[in-house]
Amino acid sequence: MSGKTEVILLKRLRKSLNPIERKEEVMEPAGKCDLRSLLEIAKKHAVLPLLFDAYEGEKGIPAEFGQVLSRSATTTVRSNYRLLFLTKYVTHVLQEEGIRAVLLKGAATASYYPSPELRKSGDVDILIPRQETFLRAVEILKKEGFAERKEQDALHHIELINDEGICVEVHSILAEPFESKKMNRFLETLLPDYEQHVTENDSWGISFYQPEDAYHAFYLVIHMLQHFLRAGFGLKYLCDWVVFWNREVDEKEKQTFLRLIRESGTEGFVSVLTETCVKYLGLKRKNVAFLLKEFDGRELTEDFIKDIFASGEFGHDKRQRMVAMRGTGISAYIREFHHQMHLNYPKAGSVFLLWPVLWGMTLFRFLHNNHVVRGISGRDIIKEAGKRSRLTDKMKLFS
Repeated sequence: MSGKTEVILLKRLRKSLNPIERKEEVMEPAGKCDLRSLLEIAKKHAVLPLLFDAYEGEKGIPAEFGQVLSRSATTTVRSNYRLLFLTKYVTHVLQEEGIRAVLLKGAATASYYPSPELRKSGDVDILIPRQETFLRAVEILKKEGFAERKEQDALHHIELINDEGICVEVHSILAEPFESKKMNRFLETLLPDYEQHVTENDSWGISFYQPEDAYHAFYLVIHMLQHFLRAGFGLKYLCDWVVFWNREVDEKEKQTFLRLIRESGTEGFVSVLTETCVKYLGLKRKNVAFLLKEFDGRELTEDFIKDIFASGEFGHDKRQRMVAMRGTGISAYIREFHHQMHLNYPKAGSVFLLWPVLWGMTLFRFLHNNHVVRGISGRDIIKEAGKRSRLTDKMKLFS
């Protein structure tokens, strides 16, 4: 584990995620750790609001520290309710036009938290699995006053902005294309299941559709894995994993989820992720024992949690962070570079004759972004990528 402050943060999050079981646990006095550093790390990982419950009613907390937690919680609650009713509005508008929108993450995942309002969200993510329906959904929302963002940073969704500046991401597929063609084919064939295997969530007092448990959990995996392979993800998504599996999940859903991670080649990643949450954040081992049988992730948890802390919420906490590749040899770098070319130029990349030109353009963009914009040397970037790739190699991704 990285340091004392990180250890204390994990203990406090563990208490927040498991308030009943850990009610009597004696925590370190607030004055015994670097509170400023604790707040800074928690903010970078988008878990600061969760500390409100972890410290609530505790004596000896400095007034300024308590005020920061209170402001963060209040702001998050207010923001989340705005997003919640925007979710209801968007899904209702589409439902009226005969289009079922499936909510991804957001209020769906937050509903499993002891205090759902404290799980920080920034936008609304909905999935429209059919291409023809997807395009119609985008046009319907435009007529409702949403504007399409001029620069779209992703291939798997379109970002629409309302007059308050809040983003609604309309997904046509589950994730950006991975470097693994096998994985991409699997996700493509899985899309119809996300239209069929849905359930209604009315825990907030309003109703919306979300994936059934097996598919909900699998989407959380895909979302985390995508961020992990790029620059990383933070503690918030570990917290999501804990509250999801600390509930009662039907045995049939567990077996379906197990099939999904086996067929997608992600069981190694899931095992390490799950073991890390058991060790540091209070995930009940008995609930997830079925995920830990096929692949022993215990020896990798230390490296994994260090990578999480080095990441920040979306991998932007450490400037030289880059993708984590499958494999560690020169072929892995070439394969990933070619994959980045396709992500940067998806249409032109389909023309074989243009590849040499596109490779050069991708290299120029890489060098420009790192040297000019970020002020980081290519050597540092590549070194960091190699370090992170050794971790993914041990997870046996997509194999």
